[in-house]
Amino acid sequence: MVHEMKLNDRAMDNISIGVKKFELRLFDEKRAKIKLNDYIIFKSLSESSRTLKVKVLGLLHYNSFEDLFNDVDYNLCGPADSLNAKLERLHNIYPINEELKYGILAIRIEPI
Repeated sequence: MVHEMKLNDRAMDNISIGVKKFELRLFDEKRAKIKLNDYIIFKSLSESSRTLKVKVLGLLHYNSFEDLFNDVDYNLCGPADSLNAKLERLHNIYPINEELKYGILAIRIEPI
């Protein structure tokens, strides 16, 4: 199955050069449909014609970003100066109440 998601250019660049190995999302109804070996087509938030196709290699579920980062190096989810900086950036995107309501899905990906 092929899924579509929007993504910022910096994250797309980091995936395409192999720096970012995990895409993080709330484990909501849409993300619950993602399965191993599915594909995701990321569409740029700034340039709708820019896309990046990846294969889903793994799926990890967590209650919170902090739980995730106890298992996974935060730099595999995109470069950051520190764990606190990464958490702050994620909480600017995903409010804490939604994080706790849905949980987190760490999607292990590989560009194809």
